[in-house]
Amino acid sequence: MRLQELMSTNVATIGPDETADAAWAQMRRRRIRHLVVTDGARMVGVLSERDVGGRGGAALRRGRSVRELMTASPASATPTTTLRQAANLMRGRLIGSIPVIEDGRVVGIVTATDVLDELGRGSIRPVVRAQRQSMRMPPASARRASAKQRVKRAARQAKSPAGSRSGSDTSEPPPDAIAGRNTATPGRARVRQVDGTARASLVATTSRATKRAGLGRAPAEIPVFIRAAEPGVDADGKAYLRRKLGRRLGKFAPDVQRVSVRLDDINGPRGGVDWQCRIKVTLRGLPSVMVESLEPSMQAARDRALAMVGNTVQRTLEHRRVVLRRPSRDRRAPAVR
Repeated sequence: MRLQELMSTNVATIGPDETADAAWAQMRRRRIRHLVVTDGARMVGVLSERDVGGRGGAALRRGRSVRELMTASPASATPTTTLRQAANLMRGRLIGSIPVIEDGRVVGIVTATDVLDELGRGSIRPVVRAQRQSMRMPPASARRASAKQRVKRAARQAKSPAGSRSGSDTSEPPPDAIAGRNTATPGRARVRQVDGTARASLVATTSRATKRAGLGRAPAEIPVFIRAAEPGVDADGKAYLRRKLGRRLGKFAPDVQRVSVRLDDINGPRGGVDWQCRIKVTLRGLPSVMVESLEPSMQAARDRALAMVGNTVQRTLEHRRVVLRRPSRDRRAPAVR
């Protein structure tokens, strides 16, 4: 991002011979913290709230002019300066604003607040750095090295004659092998392997005999009831929900009786943050666990609720185990006579 997309073009200026009290009055009236000091069309300095002492700086401003308190020859930038360069300049010089100059004329100003707001929206790489720390992503150098290795491996396989790949199968995967996790297969497309029994997709319904025998002994025996408002979800969306729930709740299958998912558009055509996803997990011998999320879109609400349901069920079951291990208060040592 360039500063011309971020800068404020309504620049407040003041002359160098004005009094400091007049500068402070203008800052308070316009609710700003920086004034660009200009002599004609030429910028000669910058005056900040800190320079004039702020609310308690009446003694500092008394009888003094802007020329005496301003920062002469301040750092400046051009409209094509990048946001990262501006942030580095502010950090290096410990300043709170940068005037934007074009053809010797002040055309805008960028403050530290503007830079922080833009960084907070995730427009440049600090967000990538935060994601790498939170998701434990490998550093960029390691990813570049692995990418080069994959390219070299693919080149070697392309040069080798057909059928000479040792230990590899060039046939296409069966159609039923796509309902599982992604695995890297160098030199060809990614193939989805079938999940194990502990990560199996949950089912839409179960037979009466299975219910009588004891429901919830395996992920494939836990029913999921999905209710969605208009426009609703199609068959692929419901299969996605059952697959994700199986991955997150499969290890708790002996304690899970059934799962209910409800997707509602609260505001309807009015829009807004109005998609609500509720996931109710009925446990054996414990109160049901309810997870709820509210997001602008159905996909966002669904994915957020799916991300929370596994940890919530785990905390509930761990709390039960802690209570069962806790000794009863009624047990007292027999009195010694």
